[in-house]
Amino acid sequence: MPNPSRFKFSRNRTTSVEASDDGSLRSTSRLVDTFNDMEVSIQVKIPEMEISGIEAVVRRCLDPQEEKVGQELTKLIGVRVGPGMTKIFKGLVSEAATDSQLLFMVEEACHGVILNFTREMATQLPDDQELGEDIFRQMVKSNIRLYNRCAAYGPGSPLVEGIAPPK
Repeated sequence: MPNPSRFKFSRNRTTSVEASDDGSLRSTSRLVDTFNDMEVSIQVKIPEMEISGIEAVVRRCLDPQEEKVGQELTKLIGVRVGPGMTKIFKGLVSEAATDSQLLFMVEEACHGVILNFTREMATQLPDDQELGEDIFRQMVKSNIRLYNRCAAYGPGSPLVEGIAPPK
């Protein structure tokens, strides 16, 4: 048994979004920590915002169920990225998969696609225009999924002051 005074834990989560040659977006969510090394990639058709492909790789994981969940993720092909997708995901996979780390990573990849379009909105503003807090506050109000997705939109930030967190 490892000595608890020497036990170390680290975790890195990343989500990246890239444009594909066919005009779709590929969003990849990765989790690497002391116990897990997993990756989920989704392909999203634009402008339909529909998942057209999905793959999961589990390199290391303590929970043997994650391997089985990875095989179930193809059931999510055809789901539209947007409001209600989380409920739809949970309805399509087995009950054992609803609390899965891989399913959460699919949601993160979808949120990455949504945030990608938010970033594009911000780049459309003229360079000489100062980006005030109100612009970003309006972004959160119009897309509540941004709440708590990064430090800037986290609880206690002035950008989300007065905005109720999503339920």
